[in-house]
Amino acid sequence: MPSFFEFADNLEIFVPGYMLVFTRLSAMLMTLPIFSYPMISGRVRVTFALLLTVIIGSVLTMDTVPPVTSLWLLTGLMAKEVVIGMIIGFGARMIFEGFSIAGGIVGLQMGMGIANVMDPTSREQIPIITQFWLPIMVLFLLLMDGHHFFIETFFGSFQMIPLGMGELSPNSGESIVRGGSRIYDIGIRFAAPSIAFLLLLDAGVGFMARTMPQLNVFFITLPLKIFSGLIMLIISLNVFQVLFDSVYNDIVEFTGILLRQLSGL
Repeated sequence: MPSFFEFADNLEIFVPGYMLVFTRLSAMLMTLPIFSYPMISGRVRVTFALLLTVIIGSVLTMDTVPPVTSLWLLTGLMAKEVVIGMIIGFGARMIFEGFSIAGGIVGLQMGMGIANVMDPTSREQIPIITQFWLPIMVLFLLLMDGHHFFIETFFGSFQMIPLGMGELSPNSGESIVRGGSRIYDIGIRFAAPSIAFLLLLDAGVGFMARTMPQLNVFFITLPLKIFSGLIMLIISLNVFQVLFDSVYNDIVEFTGILLRQLSGL
């Protein structure tokens, strides 16, 4: 940690350095799950970012920060740190978005495609199945020490990508595009058990309709699919734990790849 006199003698290095640290952390908090939710006020996020800036900045070396000779140069460096922070936050947010897609798919198959509820955390309309899954997913994340992973990502990003040294290469852009497709892959993997069960249920109802034409299929199908789907959701929680373990490890690996690519390795 630099002494007060060292800090005072090198203000032209430390002040821009701390500004870059704060910029990257703020961008991460804007995109990370939970931290980016509107229920967490902007003052709390700014205070948390300032606290982390003081802690992280005190153990970092500012040698990599280029001399800031103009306001335009500082603006360019801060813009680069914003992009880096948002990309890192995107890697950690993928699992939450995958769960949201899975909930929408399952809700549509169960006949609750328009049954949305207000999510108190994000203050947005989300599928009712997603609202059912999100607390369970947060518990799984805590059991997997996901909060520790977020904190390690905060500190590790500055070790792998020194201030002012980030590199936005075509490889990192390709990884981001692949990450977007991976979100849908995560959603399909979590929704697959319920989709398969409801597909078999539809086939069974269709067979009954063919053998008993007098059966009122539309009157029976909707409550049957909702009730059976909810039972399947409860039964599939054991499968979710195994899937979540696999997906969590994939996200950790993907975030590590992003950090290496942004560092130019």
